[in-house]
Amino acid sequence: MNTLLNVFSYSYRMNIIGIGCILWGFYSFFSKYWCYQLLDIQLISGLCCWGLIFIFFSKEKTDDERIHQLKFQALTWAVPVGFFITHLINYFLISPQEPDSGKLIQSLSAYESLGIILLLALALFYYLKQRD
Repeated sequence: MNTLLNVFSYSYRMNIIGIGCILWGFYSFFSKYWCYQLLDIQLISGLCCWGLIFIFFSKEKTDDERIHQLKFQALTWAVPVGFFITHLINYFLISPQEPDSGKLIQSLSAYESLGIILLLALALFYYLKQRD
């Protein structure tokens, strides 16, 4: 069972690739804005999600059962809280005030929702790790 977990876990050096994905997302976003005046939120949210996935699921330098339990505990709280925050943003900030206005109802994308969840999970994991 332990060898199966080692196959699916990233090396702790994958943090560098995650940070690179996030920086690439910001560079691409700002270069598209400066060249074409386009605000491509999907591009930055997608690349930031990939970066946060690499950062959160990579091993720590001292990777043991305590770290795995703290990551699982952080995910256990971050998923429902992140979905709740996404729902609140969609309901109060993005939805039109009049339901029969005829406008297309925009909502947060899956990348943006996953980004919120992963940011919460990372923050909670490092808080729990510091507290422990």
